Amino acid sequence: MISPTTGGYAKSNSPKTWTDFESALRYADKYRMDGLAFALTEGIVFVDIDDYENKSNDVQNVLRALCDELDTYTETSVSGKGFHFLCKGKLPENARKRRDEYGLEMYDTLRFVCITGNVLGEKKPLADLSDKIGDINLRYMGKPIEHKPAIRRQATQTDKAIIERISKSVQGEKFQRLYSGDWSDYQSQSSADFAFVRMLTIWTQDESQIDSIFRTSGLYREKWDKHGGYYGRRTIQRALDTAQSSRNVVEM
Repeated sequence: MISPTTGGYAKSNSPKTWTDFESALRYADKYRMDGLAFALTEGIVFVDIDDYENKSNDVQNVLRALCDELDTYTETSVSGKGFHFLCKGKLPENARKRRDEYGLEMYDTLRFVCITGNVLGEKKPLADLSDKIGDINLRYMGKPIEHKPAIRRQATQTDKAIIERISKSVQGEKFQRLYSGDWSDYQSQSSADFAFVRMLTIWTQDESQIDSIFRTSGLYREKWDKHGGYYGRRTIQRALDTAQSSRNVVEM
């Protein structure tokens, strides 16, 4: 996503990279962009059904029932094989956002939505479904995710000792490749960053130590410290949360 205000990448958590519809449209026309995206903020829920026609009859029946409940603005998706719904409301706390077997997604914040304007059926305004969207999410997505705070412990070993222990473990070869900066086994360096940090969380749950070890690795780059260090901190937090939820933390 390109920001009409900065000319760089737009960020779903940074309003300064957004603008109003008319300004965005002028920018898109001027630079021949493919389309416009809407930044979801609190108060609006986006429901996306992908590739409807290729689903089984049972899944189609479920999705058809969902469509009947979403009596609001509806358009076809960018691919033309799915549907977008926009309504007023808010999802429950820790609500599930994806259900892959249905090709179904629901979001209400921190997300860009590619708008097609290809209205399906009668053109309708955004309906206020505040009193039912939470129940819809529960029935079609499942129970909210149980969030357990990640364990943060102070380091009991030096960085050098941690690096040596991992290098001698069954993860040693994989660790060494990542530590040297080789991310060729991953789709992107960002995914390699997360894999490396996730590996570190098995051996230490000290955020400062994880950050320190990462900075000595070949994966370290300027992006780690951009925006006040947000990317680095967020990567570590996600890895610690994942380690906690999967209960794979090794007690030292």
